[in-house]
Amino acid sequence: MSVDESEVNIENNIGEEQYLFFLVAGVLYGIEALKAQEIVEYSSITKVPMIRSFVKGVTNIRGNIVPVIDLLERFELGKTKITGKTSIVVVNHAKEEGVMPIGIIIDEVYEVDSIDIAKLRKAPEFGSKIDPKFILHMGKYEQEYIAILNTKTILNIDALSQLEE
Repeated sequence: MSVDESEVNIENNIGEEQYLFFLVAGVLYGIEALKAQEIVEYSSITKVPMIRSFVKGVTNIRGNIVPVIDLLERFELGKTKITGKTSIVVVNHAKEEGVMPIGIIIDEVYEVDSIDIAKLRKAPEFGSKIDPKFILHMGKYEQEYIAILNTKTILNIDALSQLEE
């Protein structure tokens, strides 16, 4: 099997990967399904003073205090308007000391589905509404290429914990 330069370097390019698809400001995005711990209804968030504006604060999910970020604001595209469909996706973020759950606010869950690994491509260097560092790769889904998000970059603890100036 030949691999063209735009393909993601995934061993053998055979098989499928599972992704959680969701909408943010009318745009469909995906994250690796195994990184999503759970999806919960949007609930009250306690503001944390002097933290970056895209970090909305913390919320209690099953007795755990979970930091929550506004994904749209993290992308510098505005603030998420809270509706009845707004949810929080709790993502397992790996760090040196173990796994830390972090919530991301999304407009609406779309579905969990597979993408054939052969249909994954490198993220473009330009032309996207969001910073390319937030895109892991592009996946062909329902005849369109959508951004599969890089949760490691989006949930970078150093960036999240910086104080607002």
